[in-house]
Amino acid sequence: MSLAVKYRPQTFAEVTEQSVTVKILEKVIEQKSFKNVYLFSGKTGAGKTTIARIFAKAINGGIGDPIELDCASNNGVDDVRSIMEKASQRALVGEYKIFILDECHAFTTQGWQAFLKGIEETPKYTIFIFCTTEPNKIPATVLNRMQRYNFANISVAGIRERLEYICKQEGFTNYEDTCDIIAKISQGSMRDAITSLEQCADLSTDLSLENTKDLLGDFSYEIMMKFTNYLIDKNEAEIIKFIEKMYNSGRDLKVFVNSYLDFLLDLVKYILFRDINLTTIPSYLEYTQDNSININYTVGNGTEGLSFFNNLADLFLDIKTTIKNDPSYKSTIITKLLKVVR
Repeated sequence: MSLAVKYRPQTFAEVTEQSVTVKILEKVIEQKSFKNVYLFSGKTGAGKTTIARIFAKAINGGIGDPIELDCASNNGVDDVRSIMEKASQRALVGEYKIFILDECHAFTTQGWQAFLKGIEETPKYTIFIFCTTEPNKIPATVLNRMQRYNFANISVAGIRERLEYICKQEGFTNYEDTCDIIAKISQGSMRDAITSLEQCADLSTDLSLENTKDLLGDFSYEIMMKFTNYLIDKNEAEIIKFIEKMYNSGRDLKVFVNSYLDFLLDLVKYILFRDINLTTIPSYLEYTQDNSININYTVGNGTEGLSFFNNLADLFLDIKTTIKNDPSYKSTIITKLLKVVR
């Protein structure tokens, strides 16, 4: 059993964050004021399906299981008709027949049209819980008939705390720094974070940075710091070598541009607030960062450094836009970088 499955919350009390949604749903259960159609929307890994399962179980007092469907593979008119036929029948176990429809944005236009009448005339003892990462793809005529709950990204602190709990339960060692890195690179997704932790643990249950560094790819932070030094020093030869080496090693330069832009925004936040915890940069690299890019010299009284990195961020935003449909984007990147450092 994977760690993500093993440590998936089974009760509202075990859920990380989403406190507003949890409190409302607990009140709904207490008052038995159930709606027939719910929409849980939010980023992947935020807990939509997990909370939908907990909610469904609580509605029926822990009896029976909800009917779960992946709408990515059950999204046509015939699929909807099949769902509505099942929905018209009373539950054999439990008071309510509950459907959890994951990735519901994948329904076709015709599928949603078929659903519309069913949603308007949902049987009293049938409940639909739609889950999606893209509510903008749901037709407005359907959306305004749903009780909607928006799920926020899980905070770095929340993910870190959960990962450390799992490490303690599993008997992993030297995990603090690794949990910090994973929490920061998971972009609010608990599932992605736990999956990354499991990959590290498959390599060694000693989760020291020595063992997990290459697997997590945090070396990229050091690479970005080195690249930043080249830009600060206006070292044209090293800038060209860097881009050529990235390209020749099979790295996707478009992905690098996006990653470096995120890194620059982290540097701006660090210059403004001098708090590494407000960035995705691992805490243990704070000293390395200050020295490797000579941030104190660059920052001066705060204005010079901020201006430098803001301008650099503007440059990479321009590069990102320019190379979007550019078949020769490597040359474009080098050309733009050299114009700036000259």
